Amino acid sequence: MANPRHRIIGTAGHVDHGKTALVLALTGIDTDRLAEEKRRGITIENGFAHLTLPDGQLVGVIDVPGHERFIRRMLAGSGGVDIALLVVAADDGIMPQTREHLDILKILGVPWAVVALTKIDLAPDPQWLELVTQDIRGLMVGAFQNEPPIVPVSARTGVGIAELKEELYQAVRSSPAKPVGRHFRLPLDRIFTRPGFGTVVAGTLLGGQVNLGDPAQIYPTELPTRIRQVQVHSQTVETAWPGQRVALCLAGLKREDLNRGDVLATPGCLRPSLMLDVFISILPSSPFTLKNGRLVQAHLAAREIRAKVVLMRAEELTRGQSDYAQLRLVSPVVARRGDRLVLRLPSPAITIGGGEVLDPCPQKKRRHKPEVLSQFQIQAEGSLRQRVELALRERPGSFATFQEIALRADLGPQALAEANNLARKGLAVALTPEIFLHVAEVETLTGRLKNLLTLYHQSHPHSPGLSLGEIRSRLAPQAPPAALEGLLTTWERQKVLVLEEGLARLGSFEPLVDEEKNQYVQLLAKTYLDFGFSPLATSAVLPAQSPDESRRRKAAFSTLIARGELTRLDDLYHLHQKAYDEAFAIFQALAAKGPVEPGPYRDRLKTSRKVAVALLESFEKRGWAVKAGSGRLPR
Repeated sequence: MANPRHRIIGTAGHVDHGKTALVLALTGIDTDRLAEEKRRGITIENGFAHLTLPDGQLVGVIDVPGHERFIRRMLAGSGGVDIALLVVAADDGIMPQTREHLDILKILGVPWAVVALTKIDLAPDPQWLELVTQDIRGLMVGAFQNEPPIVPVSARTGVGIAELKEELYQAVRSSPAKPVGRHFRLPLDRIFTRPGFGTVVAGTLLGGQVNLGDPAQIYPTELPTRIRQVQVHSQTVETAWPGQRVALCLAGLKREDLNRGDVLATPGCLRPSLMLDVFISILPSSPFTLKNGRLVQAHLAAREIRAKVVLMRAEELTRGQSDYAQLRLVSPVVARRGDRLVLRLPSPAITIGGGEVLDPCPQKKRRHKPEVLSQFQIQAEGSLRQRVELALRERPGSFATFQEIALRADLGPQALAEANNLARKGLAVALTPEIFLHVAEVETLTGRLKNLLTLYHQSHPHSPGLSLGEIRSRLAPQAPPAALEGLLTTWERQKVLVLEEGLARLGSFEPLVDEEKNQYVQLLAKTYLDFGFSPLATSAVLPAQSPDESRRRKAAFSTLIARGELTRLDDLYHLHQKAYDEAFAIFQALAAKGPVEPGPYRDRLKTSRKVAVALLESFEKRGWAVKAGSGRLPR
């Protein structure tokens, strides 16, 4: 959602080309408020006014200094400009700061422009005026989304002022609006104390809407505050919208708590960072190159900060060249993906280029790595799904909530749906509704788990498994309990491990049982001795009450069979060896009178027909008996 009419007009141009006088003629407001500005006759600080359009709409106007010494202040006020009012004096024509200001506007991506050809009453002659106009048209080619109209004006005589207002009105109607978005963001370019009100901040609202009474936060210090009063164009309002110059009275903060360039925003919506991943370009007109590792002054919204430029591919950029880069900052800043920044050399103080933020909170990256360059390309050109997958891959081991990951990488409100799509496609694993891991991280953790449990099983062959607490501390110390549970469930579903009574073992591992400590050995031996010829079904004999008992019981059967104390008849029955030997002796005695049938054999043993048949079949399998009609005889 966007309010289609809220725009900021920002002046640009060389010193003494009449920007402030033009704003006064347009708005009736003198933006030079400082005594030194009055005395020297030049603008030193950014000035602010508002223009009433023909339909009554108020539009904010920022009047920036034109002197080369005050470019830094011009940059502080130009971050939120929607329409550039480029001012060129007819008697001077295009001058150095005309070009530098235009370069800055292009770097910042200001989409729309109108040119005011001022001081036409001082132009030497019409031919000169035509030459200046042609120079301006040549300079404007490809600079903006529109073809800027050139309006001859004189602030002193009033000639052309009405026509300029009309062109500005049309620009406001035609230029793109700032999206509203979910969170408001206000870079602070003015901070002052107002008697009776307290601390007041001002700036251009870049996104979101800010309302009276809203909670807010100062970045990068993350100081909390609340909006006590909202003013737009010196009028108190309930709500301010993107594209408006806004003054806010803040609760609980002092003037010394704040610095120009700080950002006031919705609590929790930004993350301070000491690095920015960017795509930078050097101006085609730059007389200086940019070497890898060079220190520059980076201007981001109203913030000016020193940064080391780490070029990802090149060793040096010359005029017109571009590269991915990481800016290593001397102090933290906050940014959003897509924010524009200007790069200037500290000495000589000159604009050399600029760029666009790709990742506002990246990890440190190494140069010339193909995987790193691929990450930059995804950040710059990838789809939302690709960027979500990259964000999950980039921060293994953190077990951060997806909200935190989306905030760091500035993924936007649709990112959670894409994360769930990745989970459905097997490219991510949802440990909880809020915590996702990339499948590559899960595979890495799975490999580490297998190594950990393999070494443990080798050292502790009788142990039923490793404690879950130990697994967490060794593999995922940052994982919340719910995330660890989700990870263990994933491994259990994949049959990587078996979970029993708070212990984990590899799915392929069966713990050994110490025969000397296995009480089941004696219990089963005595039980089967007592059974004689009438055993219960094996599953019903001393059933286990826990996984550990089950292992001991199973091991006891194996031990007794290996010792020759127990014989397996079939899938249903076991028999004590003494009873088995006696049963074979009885079979041999009965066979002296002819083939032994199951019925008489059952009656002689006083057991069930199933056991009798199982015994006869067992003798036959061992080669001790052969079939004879429906009965059997000893071999």
